[in-house]
Amino acid sequence: MATPSTQKSPAELLALLLELRAAPAVGKAEQARLEAAAVSLQGALVEAAVPERIALLQGIADLGCITGRPYPVGLYFRFFLEAYSDVLETLRDGETIADRAGELRTVLRCFHRAGITTDRMRIIYIHIESEFPRLESAGALLPMPAAVRLCHTMLATGLSSAPAVTVLLRSALREPLMSVADDSVELRLLKMIELLLRVDFLHTQEQLPRDVSEYLAVVRDLRYYDRDLRRETPLSYQLAYFLRKHNFPSKRHMFGPYALKVCDPEERVNFEPVEDRRFRFGMIEEPPSRKQRHLEAVGWRSIPVCGIKWQELDTHEAKAVHVRSLLKEHDMITF
Repeated sequence: MATPSTQKSPAELLALLLELRAAPAVGKAEQARLEAAAVSLQGALVEAAVPERIALLQGIADLGCITGRPYPVGLYFRFFLEAYSDVLETLRDGETIADRAGELRTVLRCFHRAGITTDRMRIIYIHIESEFPRLESAGALLPMPAAVRLCHTMLATGLSSAPAVTVLLRSALREPLMSVADDSVELRLLKMIELLLRVDFLHTQEQLPRDVSEYLAVVRDLRYYDRDLRRETPLSYQLAYFLRKHNFPSKRHMFGPYALKVCDPEERVNFEPVEDRRFRFGMIEEPPSRKQRHLEAVGWRSIPVCGIKWQELDTHEAKAVHVRSLLKEHDMITF
């Protein structure tokens, strides 16, 4: 047990976590610094004010998603979660239900970023199922944007509970969809929620009550416009140009939350320009892969075109040959 002189305050611990995250490399010295602060860090995650606990959890999650995961952070998440269940029962002084929804989102995202999964996470959706209706019955109504964001984060991080989804979407459906802009973040998230339930969480979808299912059906049919649809990149522009030479329509189209820049909506074929982008280490599924999987699950053919490989094709003829090979590979031309 650390002596009082070795105890660090939450502010000191957060500064340490920031220093370790900023280190250009992780070696034994950095790991030893974290280990030396372990007792103080565990104590703060249990006893500090909740905002300080959340800030520390975010700092630990930053360490947990470093390439190679050199820091063993799982135990800290366990300490946090065991104590967090004790402070969830009621709203704290000055806290609103929207604040609580935002806090739960932060906790879910921290666990997801650090790659930590545990059955104890069910305390989150049990809290939503039981406490949110009680709070709303007392007059603390959850705003539609907060409800939608929390529901999306739950599903996107792999947590699914039909009662919790029902509570959150019933909070959302109080606001008429006609008042939601067709290019809003809320509508994009609702579109993603509908698709996640239909493709990834079918068992949850089947348990939803009629009013929520009908709401999702309306969401599915609503027009959503992503401004990125009209934002050309060299890859998307050139790819469309070469495909049109083979009578591929290369149309822009919205499907659910996804912008398809080079596709044939009638034949349900999409050429996906996969731009060169580095994603966070440890992601279970990168966004382009999820997009492809979702499209294929509902009957589209989605053909990725890698931006790095495209840049290596330094002549007009090389790009033309590459596009022809893609079309032949997918039986779209025979010559």
